[in-house]
Amino acid sequence: IIETPPMIAVGLVGYVRTPSGLRAVTSVWSNHLDDTFKRRMYKNWTRSKRKAFTKYEQQWASCKKGEDPKEVNRRLEFIKSYCDIVRLIAHSQVK
Repeated sequence: IIETPPMIAVGLVGYVRTPSGLRAVTSVWSNHLDDTFKRRMYKNWTRSKRKAFTKYEQQWASCKKGEDPKEVNRRLEFIKSYCDIVRLIAHSQVK
């Protein structure tokens, strides 16, 4: 049994096996990316313009309530049919 802090899933990455190793094919991000996760993606958060993941947020904002964007559904189907390995991207919930 491993004790861990509360974790939040924020995305999926699909991989394909190649002769030289794993190759990332596509990734899917969730609609609830917290600022604590975004801070970890930047080298210097205070000087940045904080533009990371804005396109994904726009996709989620443009779709109807309770539905997934078409691009997200397309990528999930691609991961289901084509990828050999799927990894979950998660971060700890500090608050």
